[in-house]
Amino acid sequence: MNNIHLIVTAIGVTVGVISAASIFIYRKISIKQQHTAIVSNLDSANKKIAELQAELEALRLQQSQQKKKRKISQRYISNDSTYTVTDNEIDTDVFSTADTDIGDDEFYDCSNSESVISENDTRISEELNQLDVILKEIDEDANKDFDIETYYKLQILLKSHQDSIEVIWRFARACYKYAEVIADTNIKRTIILEGIEHCERVIEIQNADLFKWYAILIGLNSNYLSIADKIKNGVRFKNYVVMALAIRPDDCELYYLLGRFKYEVAHLSWVERKVAATVFTEIPYASHDEALVCFETAAKLGNKTLQIQLFISKCYIALKQYSRAVNSLKEILNERVLIAGDEKVHAEAGTLLDKYSGYLS
Repeated sequence: MNNIHLIVTAIGVTVGVISAASIFIYRKISIKQQHTAIVSNLDSANKKIAELQAELEALRLQQSQQKKKRKISQRYISNDSTYTVTDNEIDTDVFSTADTDIGDDEFYDCSNSESVISENDTRISEELNQLDVILKEIDEDANKDFDIETYYKLQILLKSHQDSIEVIWRFARACYKYAEVIADTNIKRTIILEGIEHCERVIEIQNADLFKWYAILIGLNSNYLSIADKIKNGVRFKNYVVMALAIRPDDCELYYLLGRFKYEVAHLSWVERKVAATVFTEIPYASHDEALVCFETAAKLGNKTLQIQLFISKCYIALKQYSRAVNSLKEILNERVLIAGDEKVHAEAGTLLDKYSGYLS
């Protein structure tokens, strides 16, 4: 649920579009020095992978040469009938070396090569296990304040694991966090587009985390688009959130994101609806009731963060259920500020409470 706060206080949906708001305290660090340190730490791992690939190529060549020697048509004559061994049958592990030009030495060489294959399989497994360890460490750091070292570490891993879904969606998450602490808008958008580009290379693969973080980056990128393109991006954002939910229906963060989309669509102004009408034959529709269901589901599936509670309160206000709204806002103000972003939630809850308390009289 810590990711909820990471997402919720940093992103706000406008016409189904997520907009950024900084929630992290940026730690002043030397990017260049950290990048150099990470390259040094992972350089040995990359060299091992390169060496392993070279060994595998040599092994494939050796196996190919031995297979050519074995693919010799053999005829066995028994009782007046003739049987010809086909290439497919020779490719199996069980074959006879009698009356062939394959000597005992070569036969045992083949066994030795199988042993080499086993060793290399073990090494490959060890490399994969090493990647798992690195990714586990990255996940453990994900709930802490953003560390730029994580971004560079994943950027380097992508060079040797270009099509790894597990690396790519984590890189997308790191791009989001990195963009949130960068003040320069040009650098911020470059980082966002970098994450989007990597996601789109494998976006056909069904993966809930990939779809989730791709959608979030799409939302962030909407800040740089025209109103019409923002609306298109908002629908695209919603589609990938829904696709992620189809894979992982118990993800509270996804329900929160879907709730934000529905809430903002329900809040579309007359002008925004006119713009939407020029983009779609049918204007996207959502209600505050639908948004409320999403927020309440998110709260049930995870801890009810103050941010989720705030939007539940806003839905009550939109539905003119002022008594429920006031009680909900009071609950927020009675909770302590625990993590970054809670202060803003408290401040907004206080403003709304002052405004709508009078609606009860």
